[in-house]
Amino acid sequence: MKKIILICTIILAFGCKDEKKETETTSTETNVETKRLVGEFVYYADAAVFQVKNDIYGVILDEKSEALNKEAEPYKKEATDMVIADVEAQIIPKDKNEEGWPYKLKIEKIHSVKALDPNKNDVIKLGK
Repeated sequence: MKKIILICTIILAFGCKDEKKETETTSTETNVETKRLVGEFVYYADAAVFQVKNDIYGVILDEKSEALNKEAEPYKKEATDMVIADVEAQIIPKDKNEEGWPYKLKIEKIHSVKALDPNKNDVIKLGK
């Protein structure tokens, strides 16, 4: 019985430390400013990417990114096609232990979505 109480106490002690770490990261994220970006957006399967000139950002998947993807659907011929999107978003540095692009975008507001210029076709497709 004493062992069970000791184990429960240890679990609770470590559980409280994790909560403090989460609140620290949220407090630093509130200092991130929102910027207006115009670039190429693609959403495929369970990942989304936003490219502005030479910068590439992983997009945080939430309601706004889903809404952007729904607005982009009419402009796509294939699921992997990109669209031009004009959005306001927070640029958030990724965690050290996280894989992916150095910065993530959290979309705050969608201004417009339009088709990619058909003359700008940098994609090589294999097959038919």
